[in-house]
Amino acid sequence: MNNKTFTKRIQESLSLTKSGARWEQLMVTLLRRLELDPDARGDAEREYKKLAVRVADYLDLPHHEVNVFPQGSMRTQTTIRPPGRTNFDLDIVVALSGPRYSDPDPEVLFEEFGEALAGDESLTGSPTPKRRCWRLQYPNKPYYFDVTPAVPDPSHTYGAALRVRDPETAWSPSNPTEFAEWFCERADLQFSFRSATGLGSLVEARKSVEPLPNEPVRIDDILRRTIQLVKLHRDNLYFTAGEKQKEGCPISVIIVTLAGRAFENIWLTRRNSFTSPIEVVLAVVEEMPSVIERDAAGDYFVSNPKLASENFAEKWNSDQGLRAGEFWRWHQRLQDDLESLLTDEYSKSNEAKVKAIFGQVGVDAWKASMAETQPTAPLLKGLVASSGIEVANPRMVTPVSRNTRTLA
Repeated sequence: MNNKTFTKRIQESLSLTKSGARWEQLMVTLLRRLELDPDARGDAEREYKKLAVRVADYLDLPHHEVNVFPQGSMRTQTTIRPPGRTNFDLDIVVALSGPRYSDPDPEVLFEEFGEALAGDESLTGSPTPKRRCWRLQYPNKPYYFDVTPAVPDPSHTYGAALRVRDPETAWSPSNPTEFAEWFCERADLQFSFRSATGLGSLVEARKSVEPLPNEPVRIDDILRRTIQLVKLHRDNLYFTAGEKQKEGCPISVIIVTLAGRAFENIWLTRRNSFTSPIEVVLAVVEEMPSVIERDAAGDYFVSNPKLASENFAEKWNSDQGLRAGEFWRWHQRLQDDLESLLTDEYSKSNEAKVKAIFGQVGVDAWKASMAETQPTAPLLKGLVASSGIEVANPRMVTPVSRNTRTLA
């Protein structure tokens, strides 16, 4: 029995085959192809700004009482194109303020907001109600919007500055800005990679919290690239799954939270022990389950890091083990697929292994890279060059609090 860790086994194989740089370059190139291109981002930004004007005019509100901003993967810049679909899901929040929305009825608010979105349906499509948001399809565009109305919660009754309509609980807390800031602080952490000669080089990831991030994620943005990679694997795995398994599919906010906490823990404890970005990716994947919390009764907790009262894994505790079981199944499959793929030499891998993680678009990218006459330049060299000669020392980040819960 091989008692070495998942990460260690792959590290040793990559060192032996000298394939690490090519695998890293393939992942980065592929994930860039799955992102929303700059022109479409610019178009989406113009459209979501128009929403503020439309909603304000329809509801007869001063424009300064309607604040529109992105949330979710658009805010954290971890969006990827779903398999089998051409459109990106962009999550937008419209925060309404002023006397009229100091204490509204959640259902009345939700219906009024849907009417305000009706606008030019030839451009946006007919608004479709979802659990907490309205969907605007934007026909003939490469994206659609899920638009969530929110109002202030001055007393913080629900634990956050904003609250959104929930069909089961009337109101639910919402803090997309604070969550995005937490995530971006961790994505900004630096790792010092040990070269073959024993000399270290710092690679600095980028911190970006913008109204609508519109610059491409750089190749040295390790945490964001890790999340894009594991979300791509998840989407490919569940694309052909049955309805019950799809119901238990790990949701993105849990993946983002676990990866962010794992990334932070690794940086705090062993940030100088890696030789390349791909090793950090593997370590994050391996550590993600260890930051899932459980209480004395055995209930699962993946707490919102900026809103302790919100448990992203709440449904894990009332679905007869469906979602927890699917998480462990997916995570084990992710590790198995990565190990099977990365322990091969790049040139000797096969289409089935590449497709298991990256899907058909990955196969196409891999085949194209195999047809190149010149080998891919080492990624680490490019990372160091892009980070600059002088890099400031990384600042400390307060470790994740475990409270009284035990790790799973």
